[in-house]
Amino acid sequence: MKHLAYVLILVLALSCKNNQKEKVDTKVESTTQNTEKDAETTTNLPFLIDIKSLEKDTSANPIETFKTKATNLATEVIKLNKDNIKDALTKAKDFKNVVITVDNHTIVKLDVNDCKPSGAWSACMPKAEGYIKKGELAYQNDYANNIIGLPDDQERLLFLFD
Repeated sequence: MKHLAYVLILVLALSCKNNQKEKVDTKVESTTQNTEKDAETTTNLPFLIDIKSLEKDTSANPIETFKTKATNLATEVIKLNKDNIKDALTKAKDFKNVVITVDNHTIVKLDVNDCKPSGAWSACMPKAEGYIKKGELAYQNDYANNIIGLPDDQERLLFLFD
């Protein structure tokens, strides 16, 4: 009887050890998948790495091209307006890359750690760098409210990337 108890304890101990090993393997696999998604996102959207790369885009409208690709690759896309921008920018602080587009003519990458209060938007608007398309792409480096304009009916999208 004593020997049977020892055997049962040994079997239980070994089965618990195998369970823990499976959990560790799952975590490693999950991390690998996230790294692959990050690589896919930055490869397909070079703007996230180098803002000036947009100037090299040969498509008719590089901003539209970005929006099309980003819609599929972003972790989340939020339609911005004056009522939700404050909450959206607070949420954006948890993401690696944050981009705002205005219709098909403006694109900016945000630095959510540097902001300036905006009366028009009733929010602390982050520093931004990007382009306004007026025939040619015009480079911009200012606070977002000065680039994306006043709140109106134009479509403003906030793209959040891990």
